[in-house]
Amino acid sequence: MKALKPIHCHCIAVLAGFVFQTALVSLSFAQMDSLQLRLYHGLDEIGSSAFINKQIVQGSIIASLRGHSTLLYRRPAGSQGELKSSSYFRSVVGKTIYSNLDVRAVFEGDYYQLERFKGPSQLPPAVIDPTGLWTLDYPSAYTALPSQQINRSLFGLGSTFTPDTLMKLTTIIGSQWESREGFYDKGLSASFDAGLSGFELAGYRNNLNAYIEQEELGARMNRELRFNYGLNKKFSQYGSNRLEIYYRQKRHDYHIWGTSSIGTRLDTDQSVRNQLKYDYTPRAGFILDTELVGSSHEDRSQGVNSLREEVATSNALTLHGDKDRLSGWTRIKFDWGAQEDMTGLKHNRGTSLEGGVSWFPNKADSVALVTAVRKKRYDTSDTSNYDDRDRLRYEFDLAYGHKFSPNFRVISRAHVTMEHLVYIYGQKSDQNHWNRVFRLQPEVSFEPCADWHNTARFELVANSTDYDFELDPAFIKSTIYRRYTAGDSISWSMARGWMLSLEYSIDLEDGGRFLWDDWIQQISEKYRSQQAMILMIRKTHSGIRFDTGISVYERKGWEYTLDPSAGTVKTPFLYLSRWGPMIRFVFPSASGLYIQTDGDLSWVHEWNRDDYVIINLDFRLTWR
Repeated sequence: MKALKPIHCHCIAVLAGFVFQTALVSLSFAQMDSLQLRLYHGLDEIGSSAFINKQIVQGSIIASLRGHSTLLYRRPAGSQGELKSSSYFRSVVGKTIYSNLDVRAVFEGDYYQLERFKGPSQLPPAVIDPTGLWTLDYPSAYTALPSQQINRSLFGLGSTFTPDTLMKLTTIIGSQWESREGFYDKGLSASFDAGLSGFELAGYRNNLNAYIEQEELGARMNRELRFNYGLNKKFSQYGSNRLEIYYRQKRHDYHIWGTSSIGTRLDTDQSVRNQLKYDYTPRAGFILDTELVGSSHEDRSQGVNSLREEVATSNALTLHGDKDRLSGWTRIKFDWGAQEDMTGLKHNRGTSLEGGVSWFPNKADSVALVTAVRKKRYDTSDTSNYDDRDRLRYEFDLAYGHKFSPNFRVISRAHVTMEHLVYIYGQKSDQNHWNRVFRLQPEVSFEPCADWHNTARFELVANSTDYDFELDPAFIKSTIYRRYTAGDSISWSMARGWMLSLEYSIDLEDGGRFLWDDWIQQISEKYRSQQAMILMIRKTHSGIRFDTGISVYERKGWEYTLDPSAGTVKTPFLYLSRWGPMIRFVFPSASGLYIQTDGDLSWVHEWNRDDYVIINLDFRLTWR
């Protein structure tokens, strides 16, 4: 198809970003403290990302560079495309004047752009036009919605003063430029950061940090105030206490699109957390956790204020102990919270009781049990809001392991979750229901010799939703879903550094309506999935690894309908098969370089659709 409208994307095209990031690697590779690079291509997306962190100390000169960038194009089938790019960097160059004082210059930048497309259902091809720029070509059906773009730059001068080893003071004053939504602002920016760490007084270890920043950008003003305080005390080898206090207030002015007005957002967050630990014997003790969190969010726009205030608190007491081959713990927790906004006041209260025990009766057996009961209540002050409800939840986990021999082990896990949701008012009582999940997971591991390893896994899951009231017998809302999974993997170390791996799994699923009282399931659909994989693995003594193999996948689906004359009729409605090669390459080195590449190519056959190809590629480079 002929491309009628190319888009030059030298700063936002995904492949262009990859080329830039690769160039960045080649320029800085020999001096990088930390560098990470990634390129990936999936079914519905293609993207790249890079991260860089560099510190330089040369005599009295101090320099640092830190930044990251991401580019992502997404196009799920049947939806519009989306191209998103963002980058951030901060560079600092300073000079030490005295042993405890240095001056510095800071350059900081943020970039963000989001663009949505309409047009082809596939990823656009990337080509190079005669000018040498990367181009994304779209057919004549292409249209683009207005893009969202934000740019921010800051250049400032400042200093860092360290009066002693515990205190650090940093201040920066500079000029800031910002553009977004068609508006351009510039002005003065100033910040002050004070930190005190590891200060001890009467056995209490104190940590304090205070930060204030203000931006005067013409008619806009942004301000942030942040405060952190931590206190630690170890009374003895059996008891300790930790206290954390946090406060943050932020004001942000913004332009209201399409008008000359300016809106203001005010956010305030505060929290107090405390944890007391005490062991009254060497093998038993308790932990007391207390938390109080509050926040307010106000939006002032064109004379209309929108305010939301929230407060929450929680208290938990945990008792723990162990004796010989038995250990356990139990916790009781109380939660309370409130939220008030233009829709009224809302309350929620919760109580939970949890516990766990581990038992090793002998060297061959082990048992672990974890249980919990949780209750949550939600109330509203609006008499026209019938969303008041109670939620009761039971959780049960049991694991048992047995070692028949050093080469033959069995582990079995059982999990049960039951949750009852009840609406207080009759207007919504038809939504009252039970949700029950039952899961059984046995696993067998067998190693007949040093070169062979075999693991078989099984899983049986039943998930049912049973409504308390079925108002219309012709429309049963209660449902049940069941799945059985069996899988087996075999690995064989054929020779030094060579290994062969075989895997196979099968899933059997069905779902439909569920009549709990009669214990009857009316199946509406059923699925069967199979997957197999064979891998040849080569690993050298230096850690280099190369895997290559083939993967095969198949999924079938059937629908069940009721026919007055024929009864239940089973009809196939889904078939999908996929097969193709897959590779993995891992390269570590003593110099700190690590490269990993994962890729697979699949030929896909699907009913009512032309055959197509899926390419997945994930390339990662890290150097520290």
